[in-house]
Amino acid sequence: MSSQFATPVIITKEEKVTVLERLPLGGEGAKKYNENWLQKILFEQPSTLPINEIDPSFQNLVPVCRELNTPAGPIDVLYATPEGKLVILEAKLWRNPEARRKVIGQILDYAKELGRWTYDDLQREVARATRIESGSPQDLYQIVSAQYPETLEAQFIDAVARNLKRGEFLLLIVGDGIHEGVAAIADFLENHGTMHFTFGMVEMAIYRVDEDSLMIQPRVLAQTVIVKRTVISLESPEIVAREASEIEEEESGELSDNQKFYKEFWTELIGSLNLDYKTQRLPNVTKKGCIYVQMPPNNGSWLTVYFSQKDKEVGVFLTFTRGQTGDIIYKNLLEQREQVDAEIAMPITWQSADGKHSVLVKTRFSDLKAPECREPIRNWLSDQINRFVNAFRPRIERIIADTLND
Repeated sequence: MSSQFATPVIITKEEKVTVLERLPLGGEGAKKYNENWLQKILFEQPSTLPINEIDPSFQNLVPVCRELNTPAGPIDVLYATPEGKLVILEAKLWRNPEARRKVIGQILDYAKELGRWTYDDLQREVARATRIESGSPQDLYQIVSAQYPETLEAQFIDAVARNLKRGEFLLLIVGDGIHEGVAAIADFLENHGTMHFTFGMVEMAIYRVDEDSLMIQPRVLAQTVIVKRTVISLESPEIVAREASEIEEEESGELSDNQKFYKEFWTELIGSLNLDYKTQRLPNVTKKGCIYVQMPPNNGSWLTVYFSQKDKEVGVFLTFTRGQTGDIIYKNLLEQREQVDAEIAMPITWQSADGKHSVLVKTRFSDLKAPECREPIRNWLSDQINRFVNAFRPRIERIIADTLND
């Protein structure tokens, strides 16, 4: 299969053009550029990873350690963010289809094992790995706070512990050429449906600039045989319910004007969110007229942030999966309606029909795509997301603790 990358060129100020040569990692003549070399580069230079394309909520990666030991085997690289999010990375050079298939199952097994750990378990293994690597054990919080001094220790530890318990990780497979056999991803994900992770595959093309310099060109890939670009995410109930074929169809081909608009708008909105609830997981960017903010319980309730071009309105609504859990949560929230309405401070619609419950706020703008409306829409949605998270998340967590966990 031909490369997914266009060949880069260097043009000097004298307009001399040099076409760069792609370096075959691990191949003859490039033996020192092996998996260990790639792993080291990714650990020391996390900015080479296109995290913002995969899931913006995992930005600001801090390298924690390499070769973190788990019962399923050692994790190549572990990163953490100041918000207590964890990223598991496997760096692989692809030499045969069997290796490609195995590594997908392998990284999911790593996530499964971490999902059984407490914060103390993770800290123990981080200390072991850093002792081997640097000669002295290091503390996970201190590693992160050294780069982000404003990180609060208690909040960080609580967030890491919570993400471990929920299995909320970013899983990254990074290689030098992922072109076939990747369709098996969907099967693996179905067998690991109790975790709530984001999954990404990244190809790293390495080019020789001169005898002393190399250039790295990263690219986010898909689960399709013809590799384009995608992220598989299980964090949103809407995405959990969709077939892999639907995701492939949505991600393939050129972006329409609508898709470009939504992708750019959601990227701006998510990047500008400054929620009071610092441990709230941010939504993923989509190319559709809505995004989803996960709320407790896992995959049981969520916020939908949407555009309705037909009605010239934008809005935010809380909804739940159908069933007893959603019924109980909605009933208890309804009893607190007066206080909730006062906190949201907007006209709210509470509605229930055929076992489906929702709580909605919306507003209208003259033209949802007009440049002069873009910032007001973004500011309104940001404010409402923050209000909804503040009003509903602690209440839902309390209802779960007091009612559903009895």
